[in-house]
Amino acid sequence: MKNQSIKNLIIQLVSVFALFSIIGCAAQPQSTSPTQSRADRPEWTDSKPDDDDGSKYFVGLSAVFSTEQSARDNALENATDRVVKYLGTFAKGKSLRMAKNFGLKSEKIDETLAGRAFQEQIYGSVARQVKSKDWHCENQWKCFVLARVPTTVLDDALKNAHENAEKDARKRSKDANTSAAKEQALNEAEFHAQMKKDGFLD
Repeated sequence: MKNQSIKNLIIQLVSVFALFSIIGCAAQPQSTSPTQSRADRPEWTDSKPDDDDGSKYFVGLSAVFSTEQSARDNALENATDRVVKYLGTFAKGKSLRMAKNFGLKSEKIDETLAGRAFQEQIYGSVARQVKSKDWHCENQWKCFVLARVPTTVLDDALKNAHENAEKDARKRSKDANTSAAKEQALNEAEFHAQMKKDGFLD
């Protein structure tokens, strides 16, 4: 009887130890993410390549995500935002240089180019045209993307945005209550017509 009790006790102890071993193994983190580190990053993550083949390059960086796909999507979205910001800065610089030729104040140009309608027009034109050329993902799913966008797409995006701004200005000139307001709106329309003609490639 005593031997049977000892036998049962030993079996129970072995079972407990086995259970602890299983739990211990399960508690170890299982990583399916890549092992690349900062030292493994390709050169383009710090310095984007020069433009070539009629394309411009932009580098997008994601936040940290639990899945690779989410990180990739976020990196590409970040690259697209950088394209839009670049085009906005380009348009603003060129527009401010030309504004005086049309009797326009820089504040008015700033207001138009920074406006939601103008920015959304650009975003809508480039969003589906930004393509990934290379990827680099690190532990915990943080991804970089080297994105490419044809300069013809940038050209069309600016021309379309200025075309809509021109239409809006011409409409405002028709609805203007004073001759000064009408003249101002017509000057804006002519300005955007010229900017549409020039585009990005001029």
